[in-house]
This record gives sequence, structure tokens and C-alpha cells, in this order.
Amino acid sequence: MRQVTVAAAFIVDGSDRMLACRRSDGGQAGFWELPGGKVEPGETPEQACVREVREELSCDLESLWALEHVEHDYPDFHLSMDVFCARIAAGQEPVASVHEELRWLSRDELMDVAWLPADVGLMKNLQTWWVAIFEEH
Repeated sequence: MRQVTVAAAFIVDGSDRMLACRRSDGGQAGFWELPGGKVEPGETPEQACVREVREELSCDLESLWALEHVEHDYPDFHLSMDVFCARIAAGQEPVASVHEELRWLSRDELMDVAWLPADVGLMKNLQTWWVAIFEEH
């Protein structure tokens, strides 16, 4: 089975919310995901995460720390995803350039959107870790 290695950002703000992105194209259009994408050859997952957020949301990340690693089998590929917690650089706002919609979600709203299959378990875990994530960062 083909393996796809990606990096994703769990972007938080100062109001105890996280950023979700709705896909606009492909077979997974309409599902929600974290911003991010494929790790290119010679690139670390951290570098890929920063690059992908810059490309997808037109903003820079102020801080970045490892949060979780997800493995998930889709019908036609295996996904290996490193997830990093991050904040957007001061004074910048994300712009939806490749996504249909961006939405800031609170802990209570986290499961109100249709997440990609690989993200469902992660979101359930994040509901548990929510307070610790926002207290520490």
C-alpha cells in the first residue's frame, strides 16, 4: 500500500479555539481537516508544517511543538501524520486560499463538523487534552 507522510497544524488562538479547514476539492471535498500537507523529500515534518500553513493560509506560525502522531489506512493509501500545536504569528489572520471555509472551533464545537476519517480519533483525544493544551500554550 502506498504511504503518504504529512504534517498538520493544530492552530490555537488566545480564546481557547482551534482552526478547522473544510476541503474544497478531490474525493474528500466537504470534509474538515487541519491545515497541512505532504512532507517533501529533504524536509522535516516541522518544516513541512510551516511551509504548508504559509501556502494554504498565507500566514506564519509563531510557535510549533509536537502534539500527536496519527497512522490511518484509507482504501488506497496509508497516512502517517505528525500533528503540531501552533499559534499564528502576531498580527496575521488566516486566509482560505485552498479551502472552501475556515472556522474557529471551541472545545464544545469540535465534533460538530465532519472530520476526515484520519482526524476523528485525533479530535476525540484533543477534547480530552484541551485544557492542558490551552493552559500550557
